[in-house]
Parts: sequence; C-alpha cells; structure tokens
Amino acid sequence: MTHDDEQTDVLDFPGAAALQRAGRTEPLDPAVQARARSLVLGAIEADVADAQDAVPAAVEPRFRRNRVFALAAAVAAIAVGAAVLPVIDLGGSGPAAGASASEVFTSMAEHTTLTDAYNAKTLTEAYWKTTVRMWVEGDKGNTADYYQSRTRTVIKGAQKTTVKSHPEGFSWQVGDGRVAWQDINTLPTRPDALRGVLSAGAKGSAAEQTVRQAGVLLTQAPVSPRLRAALYRVLADTPGAVVTEGVKDGVGRTGTQISWKWTEKYPAHSDHNPNWIVRPSDGRLLEVNSMPGGQDGHIVQRATYLYAGPAKTTG
Repeated sequence: MTHDDEQTDVLDFPGAAALQRAGRTEPLDPAVQARARSLVLGAIEADVADAQDAVPAAVEPRFRRNRVFALAAAVAAIAVGAAVLPVIDLGGSGPAAGASASEVFTSMAEHTTLTDAYNAKTLTEAYWKTTVRMWVEGDKGNTADYYQSRTRTVIKGAQKTTVKSHPEGFSWQVGDGRVAWQDINTLPTRPDALRGVLSAGAKGSAAEQTVRQAGVLLTQAPVSPRLRAALYRVLADTPGAVVTEGVKDGVGRTGTQISWKWTEKYPAHSDHNPNWIVRPSDGRLLEVNSMPGGQDGHIVQRATYLYAGPAKTTG
C-alpha cells in the first residue's frame, strides 16, 4: 500500500472532501481539543462495548470503519458548535436489495451514532420534540409539533396550541408497567433482556406488543443512541415481518416498508396491522401506518415523522 493509498483510506468518511478543500485553519483552543479528544475516545469505547454486548458472535458488524470516522466527524462538529442529531448518514451504505427485515433493522442499528455528547444532550434538554403529520382516511391531514417534557405535553398545530399536564410525571408503557422520563435510559440494552421487558405481561401476541411499544419509544421518547440501537436489534429478531422496498411515505420520501401480520391480536389494536416505512441508510423511522386486517394496500391512517429529537424550548 502506498502513502497516497493510506491517505485516501484515512480520509474515507462523509465530509472529508470538504475538509480537504477548506485548507489550513488556525489551531483550536487547547481546552476544545481536549474535550473533542475525550468525546472521540468515549464514543469509540461505547461503540466497542455496544458491539460486544449486543451483536451475536456469528455476525460480523458492517460499516465499522465508516462508523469510527463518522463519530470523529460528529465530534469535530461539536468542537465548533454545530448541532448533533440522533443519527447521521454513514455514506449511504445499507442492506442489499431484497434484504430481510432482520438485515434491515440490523443495518439501522449499525447506523445509530453512539456519542457521549448526544447521550448527555438527550438526557438534559427540557423537551423531546416530535414533528408529525397525521392523516386519517377521509381527512386532509395536519402537521403538529409535540413537545414532551417530564411534566407536560405541548402540542402546536396550525390553528392552536394545546397543553396537557402530567402532575405525576410523564411515562411510557413498557411491558406490563410504565417507565418515567428519568428512567427510560435505564432499560437494558442487551437485546434478549430488552425483549423480555417489552413483552412482559402480553395479552395476545407478545411479538405485536414488542413491536408497538418499540415503535412508541423510537419516535416519542428521549432514548439514548445505545437504547435506540438495542431496540432495532430486538426488532431484527422479531418474527413475522415482510419487507417491501421502494415505498413512499405520506410526504413522498422513499423508504423500505416493513409490515407485520399476527393471527393473535394485541387487544388495543384488534383489527389493524402496522406498516413501518424506514430508511436504513441513516437509521430513520419515517412513518407508521396501518391497514385493516385482510385489506392489504388499503391504508386508513398515517403518522409521518418529520423530526424527532431533543429541544431546549417549545419554540
């Protein structure tokens, strides 16, 4: 391998070309450099620990080299004050065409960025913001911003703002109990243990309860990147999913549809089957829609997720 080859390999991460074009810059403040170095090392340590805990020994994790460089790029952005998002594109790689649901979700887990900075941001911001376009058959649809905090929910629609108080603290249904905001990231991140918690007390299909509760946590809860990746790995090993590629969501984005059908029904959703539209290349859940049992292709409602992440205020 020549020196030139080595340089190309080292700079093989998203945004490298832009960094090369930028030329020389003045050195960073030593304190900023030290913080950035600490974040990189912490991110790599978390990445390695996650792989050891959650990836089966027989599976070779993909995207490993690009993940490390993407983590470095994300931390470089932190050093100059750029925003950190829940997930970042690792260069467009994803599962091959015709991949199984297990391969799709495993790919999404691999594309979930693990950084101390984002973990801290998720846990300390006042709100978890979700921008959702809701559509029900026979309606025109509407888009609203949902700001969820420990004690209230603020819903900002086009026409009005609604505030709902939670005096006892907001919580999410997990298994047969509820988990509060401050405890959500204490859930286990080993897939087998997390599956056991999600499926606990299921009345009907344990698989359906697992899928539905995982979907709520992925879109509406301030879960850390480590827990997000673990949820995707649980879904990768949940049976009954069918994959359809090249499906558009409610705003025209193209993704991979993953559908479930169960003969035993989760009581609260007795006559509808869920379809998820995901984008494996960056680990995003774009939409959850549903169809009546026995009516494939007839979508009766959609929840299209335009944004999900931490927020300082309600705008």
